[in-house]
Amino acid sequence: MHIIKVLIPKFGLHPLFYSSHTKRTVGELVIVPFRNKEITGIIWQIDCDCELNKLKEVKSDQAFMSELSESMLRLINKASEYYLSELGTIAKLVLPVDVNESPIIVNEQIIDNYPSLPKLSTKQNECLELIEQTNIPILIKGVTGSGKTEVYFYAIMNQLLIGKQALIMLPEIALSEQIIARFTERFGFKPAIWNSKISKAQKKRILRGVIKGTVKIVIGARSTLFLPYKNLGIIVVDEEHDASYKQNDGILYNARDMAVLRGAITNCKILLISATPSIESIYNVQLGKYKLFELKDRFNDALMPNIQIVDMRKESILVNNWLSQQVKNAIKANFEKKEQTLIFLNRRGYAPLMLCKSCGHKVNCHLCSASMVMHKELNRLECHHCGNILPIYKKCPECDVSDGLVLCGPGVERIEEEVKRLFPEYKIAVASKDQSFLVGEMQTLLKKMENQELDVLIGTQIITKGYHFPNLTLVIVIDADIGFVGGDLRASERTFQLLHQVGGRAGRADKKGLVILQTYLPEHNVIKAIIDNKEDEFIQNELLSRKASEMPPFSKVASITIAGKDADKTKEFAKAFASYAPRSSARILGPTEAMMYKLSGKYRYKILVIAAKNFNLQKYLKLWQETFKLPSAYQIKFDIDPQQLW
Repeated sequence: MHIIKVLIPKFGLHPLFYSSHTKRTVGELVIVPFRNKEITGIIWQIDCDCELNKLKEVKSDQAFMSELSESMLRLINKASEYYLSELGTIAKLVLPVDVNESPIIVNEQIIDNYPSLPKLSTKQNECLELIEQTNIPILIKGVTGSGKTEVYFYAIMNQLLIGKQALIMLPEIALSEQIIARFTERFGFKPAIWNSKISKAQKKRILRGVIKGTVKIVIGARSTLFLPYKNLGIIVVDEEHDASYKQNDGILYNARDMAVLRGAITNCKILLISATPSIESIYNVQLGKYKLFELKDRFNDALMPNIQIVDMRKESILVNNWLSQQVKNAIKANFEKKEQTLIFLNRRGYAPLMLCKSCGHKVNCHLCSASMVMHKELNRLECHHCGNILPIYKKCPECDVSDGLVLCGPGVERIEEEVKRLFPEYKIAVASKDQSFLVGEMQTLLKKMENQELDVLIGTQIITKGYHFPNLTLVIVIDADIGFVGGDLRASERTFQLLHQVGGRAGRADKKGLVILQTYLPEHNVIKAIIDNKEDEFIQNELLSRKASEMPPFSKVASITIAGKDADKTKEFAKAFASYAPRSSARILGPTEAMMYKLSGKYRYKILVIAAKNFNLQKYLKLWQETFKLPSAYQIKFDIDPQQLW
């Protein structure tokens, strides 16, 4: 009888002891009993010693898939070590559903030429040559409309021609439909789509095709990265700068960084695509870890937009109005030219705050330290952090005054109301996760824009990424400085990226666009960098600032969140936990109240650990964990490379 350890793909599990009548090898997939079920497990260790007298036995081999490759085992192990996550949690990403006898999705078209791919420009061909010549990650930085997608389509085709598989990762599900349409048009078959919206049965079919190699292309979100592809040749991380690549619950991994790791382990090509690359990726280029290729011109010599600002401090605008006269004139002029307008405000709903003018009471979420947001379309108040929903109050819940409640500030619904009042004859629509995702209208709205059935589209950041509207020539940004609130490390970087991306929607074909930014901070370095087109200077200043303050990418950072239901006791526990920090060269900041102090009924404290690049942060945090017993009343979450520090 052989004693082995089997890794069960379940959240929070470490490898478990089993017995086997036959000698096993590491990586084999077997069927084992687990909690009154028989499921697939991974042989993780053989020839083990175990003091237990009675062990459950391995039932049989996995009939469909015999083993995981050595590279997949290394990926599971390295991801687990880096993010301080249990091995079973990572394995669940690799085998998210059990591969039983489901039909296989097949994409086995014969690919022997480029029948539908447009001819590349000289610069695009140079980029393609670089991709073919190197296996280190390539950062493709190109202005919006420069043809980055066409370059990686060619790179994918070259991999398909030699029998490889390809993965295209996207930060938003909404982006997939447009990429799928373009891909199907170019390649003549539809790729497999993997995201949280597809059914378990669909996932089983796709997973089996990925394992057998019959699924050639997968397009999807973060978790596609961990699937056990038979022969993966290329990973494309589109919009690589996007914060959505960081998982914020469960295992807190960054899919972009894990894509780079997988590329190194499996020797597949990695393309990081962005018009506004992350500071981390630019720094990796400077270190020589990545190659950089820039596409500085729009495809077919399309013109870049003009950018103007409106200093809202000098504007005389009526109460409950949000559009400046310059903006109103521009919208009207654009309509008269029969061209389309995009109005961007990164705030969902109708109004972000309900306030009583009689007693000063703010209508907050009782589960979070956040305001309830008024949603007129849905006729309710909603917390954007925990999802709590309340009916719209007719009178103040604090002082009972019936006419005291006022709505403060605009959301996209309120901007829509103003535009409709000013221009009643225009065809206007709103694109945000409330409207477009709730009723599945996003693709309908995009089609209407493409077919010029809309005059004005109003939306949140969901409309800033990857969409191409040939007749869209005017982009208006309301509250261009909204992202500066909070003072987070990446606030300036993210705001720059967002403004650059949304501005890039204007004038994509042979028409020159116009971008108007409404701002109360026209002298801010981000606004000035956008206006003066000084991206390189902005990035270098950000790098200098990060270096001076010893922050990423010049250091390692972990954020520790401690949460509990009792505010005072949680505070005391956080202090006690911090006092057990092992002595080292790392800087420990906190504990201090989290920016979102109360979330889903729990009070939260943050501790920040900042260390040199050569410091073993994971070893240090594990030692810290082991020296302190965690009471069941509290939760501790370790976030390596956090997107938000506090």
